[in-house]
Amino acid sequence: MKKTVISFLIGITTIFSPDLQAALPYNNISRTVMNTYNDMLRENFKDYEVLYRRANQYYHHQEYLKALDDLDSAVKYAPVTDTEMLFPIYALRSATYWQMKRYTLSLQEINKALEIDPSNYAAVNMRADIEVELGNYTAAKEDYTKLQRLNPRSQEALFGLAKVAAKESNYGLASEYMEKAVSLTPTQSDVYVNRAQVKAMMNDYNGAVDDLILALATDASDPHALPRLIDMANSNYAAVMNGLSSAIRTAPRTPLYYFLRGSIAAAHFHYAPAIDDFKYIIDNNLYNYSGLYASLAECYYALGDYETALDNANTALSNYTEDDDVAHYYTVRARVLRALKQYDKAISATDRALELTPDSKEAMTEKALILTSLKKGDEASQLLGEVIMNEPYDPMPYLTRAWVLNDYLNEPKAAKGFYQRVVDLELDHSERIGSMLGFAYLFNGNTAKGISWIEECLTEPDYDGQIHYYGACFYAWAGRTEKALDCMEQALKNGYANYHNWTANDDNRINVAPIRDTPRFNDLLKAHASIFDK
Repeated sequence: MKKTVISFLIGITTIFSPDLQAALPYNNISRTVMNTYNDMLRENFKDYEVLYRRANQYYHHQEYLKALDDLDSAVKYAPVTDTEMLFPIYALRSATYWQMKRYTLSLQEINKALEIDPSNYAAVNMRADIEVELGNYTAAKEDYTKLQRLNPRSQEALFGLAKVAAKESNYGLASEYMEKAVSLTPTQSDVYVNRAQVKAMMNDYNGAVDDLILALATDASDPHALPRLIDMANSNYAAVMNGLSSAIRTAPRTPLYYFLRGSIAAAHFHYAPAIDDFKYIIDNNLYNYSGLYASLAECYYALGDYETALDNANTALSNYTEDDDVAHYYTVRARVLRALKQYDKAISATDRALELTPDSKEAMTEKALILTSLKKGDEASQLLGEVIMNEPYDPMPYLTRAWVLNDYLNEPKAAKGFYQRVVDLELDHSERIGSMLGFAYLFNGNTAKGISWIEECLTEPDYDGQIHYYGACFYAWAGRTEKALDCMEQALKNGYANYHNWTANDDNRINVAPIRDTPRFNDLLKAHASIFDK
């Protein structure tokens, strides 16, 4: 499941380093650029250069399906003689497939690019990396060796050969290649990011985390270290937390480490330790950043302490700078006000957010939910329609609109249509739970398919309890109370500490409302009360 990222620290990466891709937030400049591209394509939808440029924007904002749509059109309309444009189109399409973990298609596209320019260094390196993912180690070694011929001091080749050696369990050789690569530029942060990747392949997760932290210590603005650290926390949470704690002991006045540890803890639903880290930064005057108060507000909201959450949201909004994501702060405030049933104030907060960021999916969705609380289903449905237009590959707006149509507007047939659209999305998710497919099956009456889906999801590693939380939601609405409670127990054991979701969330039928009145539900919350301590 995709986790919350620390957006103000994450920067751009090139299409030839797709494994290090990090999402860029839309800002006023990027919105203006996208609007310009949209206008140009309305005038000439066959302009393949503009299609490529817009796809590049989508790619860097992690909107990969939109990027592919534009790239497919660009290939369709580009003349075969314009190889100067076809090369980057194929390369970007390869990188996009890489992000979606569709490596065979990624290889096909980079091969098309290399037919145009067989000695392009970055493309050869990209193909070698794809071959490693496909297990084609002989071909990968040939390409990494080709890189060395193109550049005898190629670090990419050395790290690539190290990856192949690690995959072949030749850890000694992998270490030799890594150290040679690091020795070429030991003061550059990216060498430690690359070494961390190889160490992770060797199952040395503690060493990998140490290298990522070393990369941040070498250059705090490194665009690759932070996304990789966040990603590693999704599967090796303990190693990341231990590494950051060790870094804090070494440099106790470095706010970045506390912020990282707190943000990663919050992203994995461990709100109490996150609060401790955010408050430590504030109380010790380590860094002045309004986002800390917004993060605290989100944590207290998740723990059900809405008054404290509101205090922190208000503090964030009283002391921000032009660099802050103020629309997000207003949306957080609106979310808290809705929980407090102060709906008029909540609407005002979302309106302010949308004044600042008119296309904010977060703010529009929150406003729609507030409108449902005010029994204004028509307005909520219309607003969710706008969200769907802007985010056609996100399943949640479809599920939410279906819920509004069914429960608030008495339009079950229309609701079924939106559940079917979730099925029709056929999303490529690295984790099956992210597709929400089983809920669409369930609410469209195909319970058997829904159960098959959730059972497969529950076989996936669940490091923070979120998958089992969704399992509890699914089985609760499927009428399988004991199965729902079993999932709830496992989610709590895994540390899923979102008290609001457990006790108050009633949105879009992705919740545990049907089991809240059972004695075992309350017993489980009491038995695991320690994870909710502030």
